[in-house]
Amino acid sequence: MEEKIFDISKLADSTYFADNRLPAHSDHHYYANEEEMLNEEMSMRQSLNGLWYFSYAKNLASRIEGFEKADYNCKIWDTIRVPAHIQMEGYDKPQYTNVAYPWDGHEELNEGEIPTENNPIASYVKYFTVPQGWNEVFVSFQGVDSAMALWLNGKFVGYSEDSCTPSEFDLTPYLVEGENKLAVQVYRFSSASWLEDQDFWRFSGIYRDVYLYTKPQVHVDDLFIHATPCNDYKDGKLSIDFKWNNENAKKLAVKLVDNEENVVIDTVQEITGATSVFTADVENVKLWSAEYPNLYKATFTVKDENDNVVEIIPQNIGFREFKMDGNIMKINGKRIVFKGVNRHEFDCYYGRA
Repeated sequence: MEEKIFDISKLADSTYFADNRLPAHSDHHYYANEEEMLNEEMSMRQSLNGLWYFSYAKNLASRIEGFEKADYNCKIWDTIRVPAHIQMEGYDKPQYTNVAYPWDGHEELNEGEIPTENNPIASYVKYFTVPQGWNEVFVSFQGVDSAMALWLNGKFVGYSEDSCTPSEFDLTPYLVEGENKLAVQVYRFSSASWLEDQDFWRFSGIYRDVYLYTKPQVHVDDLFIHATPCNDYKDGKLSIDFKWNNENAKKLAVKLVDNEENVVIDTVQEITGATSVFTADVENVKLWSAEYPNLYKATFTVKDENDNVVEIIPQNIGFREFKMDGNIMKINGKRIVFKGVNRHEFDCYYGRA
């Protein structure tokens, strides 16, 4: 595999917003067996939350360089909590702006440029050991503001913008035996800052969960549930799209129960290929709405061709229809009255972390 090098000049390039980032997918949990599912303990996921080694710089020119190298000792650095905004941990300052860009009045920028005098840089390092039995290892950053570059053991892994959605990377090719060094450099302002701009408090840093995960031999990479009313809202149609990590033969057991624990669906489907679709009709469906939030509980049990359980996926499913009727918005054929909009999650001690 050809070794890639991160080019810091691309931070201001609006066409460069992801490098080696994995495709987006559903955020479903998956468990190795039923006991894990009941206890909500995922043996195929390991949290990296907690204290990380940390270095702060005011701008790109003064950022620390070479810290990602395997032999660079970062264990003498200060530490910072993850997840957290650096501005709530004693570095840089929180800033509130609405119609103005954060740098207005400080630096005069043209479109396609980013601040050079005041662009706080946060360098993070976390050491970890791969859990026993994991053949593949991936890392998920659930939220990083506004851009991040990632290295493992001195090798450039990838780059990501889009601060409010997860960024995931395959670490497998860069792993070593024993202790591994994960290095992240987070940039407060990037080309994304011209788009990710609204009237709220401005922060930066790794402000949502970070975790390692692996996949079983047969795995649902992505699923999309369509649960829609039909027959004048009396019944329901269920359609589920599955995307698999390989084309091997497998079995999918689907069980659906209502909120009174009545079994509605209990069937097994044999599958080959990288994609599959499950469909079913539900009679006398209990519809979901804000006033009556009826949920069906589904479990998808994945088995290999030898009938061994490899993963179990639980999902809550609500049957509902949204549509426009002229200028009227309706849920399940009934008019909606909205009682509040434009909510920003915020805490006076932790911000959006």
